Amino acid sequence: MAHEQETVLAAKASFDGKLEGVNITLEGRFRGDLKASGVVRILEGSDVNAKVQAAMVEIGGKFEGDINTESLRLLGPAHATGTFRAKKLSVEEGGQLDGEFEIGDGPPQRMVRNAP
Repeated sequence: MAHEQETVLAAKASFDGKLEGVNITLEGRFRGDLKASGVVRILEGSDVNAKVQAAMVEIGGKFEGDINTESLRLLGPAHATGTFRAKKLSVEEGGQLDGEFEIGDGPPQRMVRNAP
């Protein structure tokens, strides 16, 4: 799937395993490893437990796992738990983060973040 531009896991779909692509959008349930040269979007209503490596990750649903990315964006309805490594972090109002963070070039930190 690496030569596909957009890979989508539909809302009622479920997938366990390894998924690679350019841009990946998850609307359903996913368990496993994700690798994208572009953007991984975890939409509202999705349930994801994964190890993610991508240029950019956007979370709007439920996420648990490990993320390694250049840019991490947490949207309002999102709830994310795990280990997060990103050069940039953005959390919208209502987004919840719980876990260990390595943001920018700083040392890892333990933090629970509930946006106001």
